[in-house]
Amino acid sequence: MTLRRLTLVASVLGVVLLLSACRVDVVVHVDVNANGSGNITVTATADKDIVTAEPTIATDLRLEDILNAGWKVQKPKKTRDGGLKLVLSHTFENPATASALLAQVSGAKGPFHDLLISRTGKDTNATWSLAGRLEVTGGLEAFVDDKTLNLLGGAPYAAEVKRSGLDLGDAVAITFEAVLPGKIKATTANISNGSLTWRVPMDGTAIDLASTSENLDIVANVARVARPLLKLLIALWIIVMLILLGMVIRAQNKRTPRI
Repeated sequence: MTLRRLTLVASVLGVVLLLSACRVDVVVHVDVNANGSGNITVTATADKDIVTAEPTIATDLRLEDILNAGWKVQKPKKTRDGGLKLVLSHTFENPATASALLAQVSGAKGPFHDLLISRTGKDTNATWSLAGRLEVTGGLEAFVDDKTLNLLGGAPYAAEVKRSGLDLGDAVAITFEAVLPGKIKATTANISNGSLTWRVPMDGTAIDLASTSENLDIVANVARVARPLLKLLIALWIIVMLILLGMVIRAQNKRTPRI
């Protein structure tokens, strides 16, 4: 089952947003551990004007499909300024699963295209790659279609959406964040506190996500090299001790008077 576009959050709230010319900010965050597991978090925040225009939006959200797909959904919470925040999360065990989950929050028109997280090497000496592009095509249709409109009960919003003429960049802001293991070697992102950050363009242009990092666990690698060396040193120490013991015994035998 595919979760439509960023329908996970942006489009659920986007219907009201488009009608009231308000705003939803969405952050998709991917955190990858050295062993390939990790977590994806999607946070959508609707501003106060949306909540004022549709005070029952929190209870109107239909999230059954999202829950059935294995996503965890936190109860919508009000923000300090009177808006509404919705947080979804999903764990993954390997890079392939992470890529598949990211595909669930996108669609043919974006915002994620051909996203792929991959790893070469071992946990303690690996090169990580993030590939794909960020692009929204089709304007409002990238987020609002018949399926999206039905998420809020099938209200007759289609005509209003077509007449809205709202600029997508004024309606929805999407930020994509990724934390890869190790040291970043190349990226097109802004880097802040180890997190790669991109702002999804809403004008139809594309951003290449090409990024690589190298994760070298020096302690683990040193331990792997030192372990056989330590065994060798212990063996040599035992041999030396045996030799010394033999020398001591021979010396004692020479000093012992014969009767």
